[in-house]
Amino acid sequence: MNDQYQQLAQFYDSFVGKNRNYPEIATELSEIIGKDRDLLDIGIGTGIIVEYLLQIQPLYKITGIDNSESLLEQARKRLGQKVDLYYQSVSELDIAQKFDVAYSRGGAWTLVNDKSETMLASHIFSSADIQQSFDCVAKHLQEGGRLIISSSNAYGDNVVELDNDIIHKRVATTEFIENECYALLDYRFYQNDDLLAQQTLKLRLLSYPTFTNMLEQAGFVEQAINPGKCYIYSKK
Repeated sequence: MNDQYQQLAQFYDSFVGKNRNYPEIATELSEIIGKDRDLLDIGIGTGIIVEYLLQIQPLYKITGIDNSESLLEQARKRLGQKVDLYYQSVSELDIAQKFDVAYSRGGAWTLVNDKSETMLASHIFSSADIQQSFDCVAKHLQEGGRLIISSSNAYGDNVVELDNDIIHKRVATTEFIENECYALLDYRFYQNDDLLAQQTLKLRLLSYPTFTNMLEQAGFVEQAINPGKCYIYSKK
């Protein structure tokens, strides 16, 4: 599997943390989860959200998957034996377990709002593989289980000052490649004008009707929408 985060891993927590209130995100997610306990984190990354979730409710039984070994290594250091971690792509998910809730906060998919259009942004490029990823998650959910996909109001260029005089710059562009729409996010980290690291992330973009139809084919129905926060789907 291609590790798009290999060059970003050492800066990941610091630049993401500048743009996200993790305690608030974990609290909101916990409120949605309610009394459910068996959770699947799709794209667990470095495990920050899980760390806060376990502070809120230590009885959560969390399994995390990611296709970035560099990020998983940081999650292992952060979470130890508290969470089961698997180096797996969600489109090839195969764990002998069913869960009450699965959630993605940008690991495999996230929802982005560009002007008036809601789109699915995914690290998975193939439409067939995206469909398979939804199918795999459905198979790993209990009947009536829920899928939570995060939503953000916008994505685009950004400049953030990190610790140790490190500057993070992100430049976002949208391109059509063989009639498919992609977001290209160029991440650069500077210190005193010296380039420390650079990596470009590529995300497949799907229209709302397209990904909604995929979810329906996988057996999901839309349950609730919290604009700018998340979309919630339940398994039939």
